[in-house]
Amino acid sequence: MPLIRRRRLRRFLERIEVRVGIEEELFLISRRGSLVRAADDVIMEAAELLKSDHSLLDTCWEYVLGLDPEPNPAQIEYITQPVPPEEALEACKVGRELIRKAASRMRLLVLLESMHPVESDPLPINGTHVNLAIRFKDKPYMTPSQVCAVYNYLWYHLPTLIAATANTPYCCGGRNLAASCRLLKSRVLKPNRHARLERPPKRPTLTQTQYYGRLRYKLRLRKDTEFEERVVAHPNGKRLVDITPRGPASNVTGDENESPERNRVEVRAIDNQKSLDYLHDVILLIAGLGVHGFYLYEKEGRMSHPDEHHMENRERAIRSGIEAEFVREDGIVEAREALLELIGLVEEIVDEFGLSFRSQLRNGKTELEERPSLKVERKFEELARYEGKEVVVRLGSDRVLEINGKRVRIPEGTRLVGRLTPVADYEYRRDRLGFVKDIVRARITVGVDQPVVVAEREGVLGRLPRGVRVPLKEGDQIVQLEHVSRGIVSRW
Repeated sequence: MPLIRRRRLRRFLERIEVRVGIEEELFLISRRGSLVRAADDVIMEAAELLKSDHSLLDTCWEYVLGLDPEPNPAQIEYITQPVPPEEALEACKVGRELIRKAASRMRLLVLLESMHPVESDPLPINGTHVNLAIRFKDKPYMTPSQVCAVYNYLWYHLPTLIAATANTPYCCGGRNLAASCRLLKSRVLKPNRHARLERPPKRPTLTQTQYYGRLRYKLRLRKDTEFEERVVAHPNGKRLVDITPRGPASNVTGDENESPERNRVEVRAIDNQKSLDYLHDVILLIAGLGVHGFYLYEKEGRMSHPDEHHMENRERAIRSGIEAEFVREDGIVEAREALLELIGLVEEIVDEFGLSFRSQLRNGKTELEERPSLKVERKFEELARYEGKEVVVRLGSDRVLEINGKRVRIPEGTRLVGRLTPVADYEYRRDRLGFVKDIVRARITVGVDQPVVVAEREGVLGRLPRGVRVPLKEGDQIVQLEHVSRGIVSRW
């Protein structure tokens, strides 16, 4: 960059404040690698942990807003405070570590993948949301026009961001369906549109909204605010989309009565990045692009125009990730080349932050390319056609299960009554901090889902908790399988 332009950029950056807030959803799994529906228990455990660990409390107070449950009880989310880009990595470290420490006290592990490669069918699904706010230091908040400019700039480059962060190649029983099965299968992360500024009508507004896949209605009486115009990306103000303007400067349902200091852009299309280095670089890339869009608007009056190829390129990025080819007005460009263009675009801005890219993303390589292939082994495949049917099984050997973090023994001879279901044991990679990076091997058999346990002498002992599956082994006897005669598992 020429010296004069670099000085101009530095003076501009000195006038603005940049804040990022991260929401990262994670899985709770057993030491076998299966999802465990224990988010509420882990959150309560985290509260107890913070009561006794004052050092951790002080750190969390600085960086973390809190922990939230998600629709599936095997999911848990940390939410960071809005922090400068240089503090984002530390905030994510603290949020992750709080969940890991609380989970470990219950003998649970934390899986960093956005989908469990076998048990997400397609739900449950996790992701990373990056919230970005940029304002002049002498102004209290982003104006609607600034939100619109930053949103449209990030929206324009969203297919490249998706290609760079696609990181969920497996789901639904270990099937390789796309580079981002999460975006392919999500019911809510639908594409949003190029935004425009509109004057909100002063009348009751009835809107339709998708709330975790269900169509719901909301009635809003918008009060007068200091904003004569609002940013409209989705005509119905949907929030659960791949990228969205937020705060009272937007038309997002539920944001109209928030403080204007909450004006921001939320990027929701990001698959979880397991490595902290990759997570750091994705946050940095989004922040750098947002600042670049803000700079172009404020200094040159430029705002990104609609892209007629946006939806097609988004689909290509979801399917093929960094191997995608994008359609542009002047021809075809590889996604990797498009990513390197973005890295070059924000390098000076990142440098002025006093930061640098830490992962191979700076060279156009994504975390997905480092993931080992998933190997799937199946046992008792002949029984798979009876999955979902009622079964009575007499155990031929003891079973030891982990239930809510506790080891429970079910003795030989016990009868189980329930439905046949797939059950798996997994091999996985862990990082040096103890997090499970990804699952690399699945041994899938069949078992009994949430069975009623009937002891030989005591009779009915009760039903096992929801989500608990007892795997069958050779030597177990199938006493009854709807209309199928008696048999031994090893004979199937």
